[in-house]
Amino acid sequence: MTALEQTTAIEIKETRVSFSETGKGEAVLFLHGNPGSRKDFAGIQARADILACRLIMPDRPGHNGSEELINENNDVWLDTDVYAELIDRRCNGSAWLFGYSMGCHIAARIAMRHPAKVKGIIMAAPYLTPDNPSEKPTSIPELAKGAVIGTALGIVLPLVSQTKMQQHLEKVFIPAPLSDDFRDTWLPRYTRFESLMAMMTDKNNMLKTLNEVRDGMKSLKCPVYVIFGEKDAVCSVENQKKVIAECIPAAKLQSIPEAGHALPLSHAEDCIRTIKEALQIQ
Repeated sequence: MTALEQTTAIEIKETRVSFSETGKGEAVLFLHGNPGSRKDFAGIQARADILACRLIMPDRPGHNGSEELINENNDVWLDTDVYAELIDRRCNGSAWLFGYSMGCHIAARIAMRHPAKVKGIIMAAPYLTPDNPSEKPTSIPELAKGAVIGTALGIVLPLVSQTKMQQHLEKVFIPAPLSDDFRDTWLPRYTRFESLMAMMTDKNNMLKTLNEVRDGMKSLKCPVYVIFGEKDAVCSVENQKKVIAECIPAAKLQSIPEAGHALPLSHAEDCIRTIKEALQIQ
């Protein structure tokens, strides 16, 4: 029998955060990629009845059903405080974190900022460093705050992003093809102006905290489990492994030879096995 999924919303720091939860037991907070949504974990959620734990799956601020985070001071760590409050209010003060893609970087930042709230981290297809070491933050989110320029960008960006976003989604699913159903459902959502702004803001926060997070990961005390897809076409597996080896040498690694980047979607059973191993679920 499939565990019942409940979808609701909670207000944190004047931001409506939409999330789903299902199951009973120890809490696991899921952090999707960029772009992404809580539906990235639908394959895991469908098997929640065998996990004997409680799955909390939010749409991160600005993505899918959640509002943009109000961040007047451009605090690159503000989102971690949102997740900390979510852990307090829905996970009884502490939880395991399951990060997917850029969600792994966010999980590391949460563990650095709020170590007492993080029991451990599971990383699936981690995106902890860009392939281009000279990549810089974009100024578009800041420019979009202007009335005239913001209006113009709101019209132009969704149009010009279509091809690039489809190419990205195709890379996500390599070595499998991108399904028509996934493309038709998510391409329009990921290319909404609000979604594009959230993606750029998240990427900017990652780039701005890159060195600080690499240093901070060296001091993590919680257990870390990492799953790689060796045919990942979104980011260099070799580069991600180097960061893990340098910063979290005690992490327990698993590689899936024929898998790509979309591990929670394409290899949910492998993700479930790692969750059970990490939480010591029989």
